[in-house]
Amino acid sequence: MASSSQVRRSRRDALQAQRVAEAHKERRNRLLFVSAGVVVLALVIGLGIWGYIAATQTTGGTDVPPNANSAGNGITLAAVNPDLPTFEMFSDYNCSVCKSANLTLSAVLDQAAAQGKANVIIHSLSFEASTSRDAAIAAACADFQGKFTDFHNQLYINQSSDGFDDTMLTSTIPDAIGLTGDALTAFTTCVNTQATGKFVDAEAAYGAKMKVTSTPTFLFNGNKVNSQLFNNNTNTYDPDLLRAMLNMS
Repeated sequence: MASSSQVRRSRRDALQAQRVAEAHKERRNRLLFVSAGVVVLALVIGLGIWGYIAATQTTGGTDVPPNANSAGNGITLAAVNPDLPTFEMFSDYNCSVCKSANLTLSAVLDQAAAQGKANVIIHSLSFEASTSRDAAIAAACADFQGKFTDFHNQLYINQSSDGFDDTMLTSTIPDAIGLTGDALTAFTTCVNTQATGKFVDAEAAYGAKMKVTSTPTFLFNGNKVNSQLFNNNTNTYDPDLLRAMLNMS
């Protein structure tokens, strides 16, 4: 017959074994929980990447405007000269602040490009509304007819809270900039088939690469310069500040 001390020791050993087993079980459950969390996180990240890829693989053709930069993600206002500084404008045709900025800065940008003061590149993004992409496609199509700048400016002039419908893009604005005859037919076909769709998507991808999260965004030699161009006294982007930046008299 076991002594009382042996019974107590046996009970103590059994209790210790039970505690060890419970500790192992708790550790195993924690590992399973962490592993499940990692799997879920990987799935979320994977779905996010897939969603981004799916979002950028939108409809449209692969036509590249004749005045596109060599990277195929923006339209230049004049032939690019590697010895010149580069000024880039990222804008959305449904963005009201972009409209104001274009109104005050477009003449200086046109002049800078024409006088060889800077390489000026326009990137049309689609943050504000679904019709922003339609407008960007139409602007790129207008470049084939030598009318990008005119169309670009008219999009801002005709900006409204309703966005841009087919009539605006293929009739009203083309009429305002003198697109007629065969040129109008070719332009309309380009717009209706979204022939420049992939080019516009490339503009969006480049904007994401450059961490552009709002419009307008201005880059000078790759550096964001919005604050240097904004006049707090007039609450507008200042053409004189742009002239000084580009060393224009």
